Amino acid sequence: MAQKERIEKLKNILMKTNGSAIKDLATELEVTEMTVRRDLKKLIDSGDAVLLRGVAVYRPKAVSVEAPLYSIREEKEKMSDEKERIGKAAAALLEPGDVVFLDVGTTVERMAASIEKNMHLTAVCFAFNTMVELQKKNLSQIIMGGGYYHPTSEVFESEAMVPIMNGLRATKAFIAPSACDMDQGLTCPAQYDKTIKRLEINNSKRRILLITSQKFDTIKSTAFASWDEIDQVITDSGIPDRWKKFLSDKGIEVKIV
Repeated sequence: MAQKERIEKLKNILMKTNGSAIKDLATELEVTEMTVRRDLKKLIDSGDAVLLRGVAVYRPKAVSVEAPLYSIREEKEKMSDEKERIGKAAAALLEPGDVVFLDVGTTVERMAASIEKNMHLTAVCFAFNTMVELQKKNLSQIIMGGGYYHPTSEVFESEAMVPIMNGLRATKAFIAPSACDMDQGLTCPAQYDKTIKRLEINNSKRRILLITSQKFDTIKSTAFASWDEIDQVITDSGIPDRWKKFLSDKGIEVKIV
């Protein structure tokens, strides 16, 4: 089989799966793993695929438009101490038997890292960085949303996951907005981010925001929730006093760490 034909077949396989291991691709194509890696490099260089720990994931350009100027690697460095404290406070709210939605973002990643090992807990997540932390914990169950990979946010998403996730119910959702405003509510930079957050909000008994103080009084392009849908906010000591009053007046519990 010519390389061009083989690469096209490789691409078609990846389009039909949420991810395929190099070994499985070699078996499917009846070639060596080295050949798969050479062919896969062509797809990676063209932006049609990514490789994550030996798993190849399809990434079509048409659905991979990223939020401008966002880089998860840069976000990890911003207010890292505050995110660590918020993450630990959020993890402390978990109870045995909980089913929880874990939103995307670096603050939620720190929460996942703070979860107690061997906990009787079902965690539903959508981002690779969060999944990396969860798989270290030996939880009762982990459910991962799948689909197309967005490398700047490390999020997997697809319309196909919506009916599956809508069938789940959670005791708590830990949600990380990109921005919040008193009048405009909670916003994020991308439509796929909104889809995930609405799934979490619609299917959870309690909705908890994890938000660092620099995100107050800011707005992103895509609205996903109103303040009436939120039960609790966990933030750092930089929260302005007028925001404390605003949230209290809304009947929203505030935990400052």
